[in-house]
Amino acid sequence: MPDDSSPKNNGKGVVETGKSFSPTMFDAVLKGFTPDLPIGISGRPRQEDAQELLSFVMDQMHNELLKLDGYLSDSNGVKTSLVSSAEDDGWETVGPKNKSAVTRTQSFVPSRLSAIFGGQLRSLVKARGNKASATVQPFLLLHLDIFPEAVHTIEDALHLFCAPETLEGYKASTGKAGVVSASKSVKIQNLPKVMILHLMRFSYGSKGSTKLHKPVHFPLELVLGRELLVSTSSSEGRKYELVATITHHGREPSKGHYTADARYSNGVWLRFDDASVTAITTNKVLHDQAYLLFYKQM
Repeated sequence: MPDDSSPKNNGKGVVETGKSFSPTMFDAVLKGFTPDLPIGISGRPRQEDAQELLSFVMDQMHNELLKLDGYLSDSNGVKTSLVSSAEDDGWETVGPKNKSAVTRTQSFVPSRLSAIFGGQLRSLVKARGNKASATVQPFLLLHLDIFPEAVHTIEDALHLFCAPETLEGYKASTGKAGVVSASKSVKIQNLPKVMILHLMRFSYGSKGSTKLHKPVHFPLELVLGRELLVSTSSSEGRKYELVATITHHGREPSKGHYTADARYSNGVWLRFDDASVTAITTNKVLHDQAYLLFYKQM
């Protein structure tokens, strides 16, 4: 371990080291994600996006947990997706200042996984001459756009995520007929115990894939602003602490490799780089090129 990050200097305990191991229990799940097909003469399998892999594994775990708990989506045993395309009937709800909206909630079956990582978003669409329409849907990750110049921190990206946007050519279902202009805003209705933030560094187009190397700063402790939440009356649960990060190293999405930083039980931060595990300082954790951030509710 490097001298500047040796755990014996921080007074919080000693990190034991040993040989690396291969998590063979994930082989069957990972092979379901992509065939282990070699490319070219290198014989190496195709590299996948860490965020896509994480989403896939979490969805598979969700389905397995539902099976263990005796839940099936239908009599044919078809897998139950975390989010269903069907929506419950709309209910008229009354919000702040006695303003009402027709609220629809997307159907999904909760699991022990969604009880930890799952939250709910509430999107509200307003159009002149029409009653406001709200949709509540579950999430496991929040996908944050970091491309705009105004985004320099995670807090900036979260504000952008919840900022109102204009919907041109919106077709209202009731009230004023025809196509109208509307506004849409998204806020967090239920907070997860562990919040996963995906910084959208990769983009894919007709000319191939590109990576955004923009620095985005993030804190050890994150306090969500009241303006990001549906309910602003309570401050409970708004404070989170960083527990892990995932970073992509490389100029292009299809090349390079990933490393993960995770906080050990005694407070020491460890960096996992293939077979290498080393203790690192907090300053090295708080770099500005992270791809995935994991925050635990305090």
